[in-house]
Amino acid sequence: MEGIYVVLLSLASAAIVLVAVVVVLNKLDARQQREAKVRLALEQRRVALPIRLQAYERLALLLERIAPEALLMRISPMGKSAKEYEAELLEQVREEWNHNLSQQIYVSEEAWARVREARGNITQFINICNKDNPAQATGNELAQMILAALLKLETHPTAQAQATLRQEASELF
Repeated sequence: MEGIYVVLLSLASAAIVLVAVVVVLNKLDARQQREAKVRLALEQRRVALPIRLQAYERLALLLERIAPEALLMRISPMGKSAKEYEAELLEQVREEWNHNLSQQIYVSEEAWARVREARGNITQFINICNKDNPAQATGNELAQMILAALLKLETHPTAQAQATLRQEASELF
């Protein structure tokens, strides 16, 4: 009987040691997994940060390039009717937009919504400026009308989007 007691005591001791080893190993494994996740997150951030910053830069450049005053500086109204000039300005906005469309995956929903809104504001602004022009109006007249209307605006059509991009880009650091 005493032999059975010794065997049971030995088995109980072994079971306690085994449970303790399993608990310690589980905790060690969980800690290693957490550390691996942290390392992976840091590596992903290190790789993604430059890409995200580049997206904010490209969208800021997009807003600068489609701003009415920038369009007027780049695209000459000479020899064009107001309708032709309007079409050329709007086509330039579309081209710039299409060129930067992929940047939406790197910025927040809010930033992308503000950029879309700015593009819509500019398109609408150009359309409104040419709406009341007579059919024989020239591109020069439309350019002057756009500049005059731009000076009367309280807020630039791209201001809100630019502010959102600047704020979000600064939060990346």
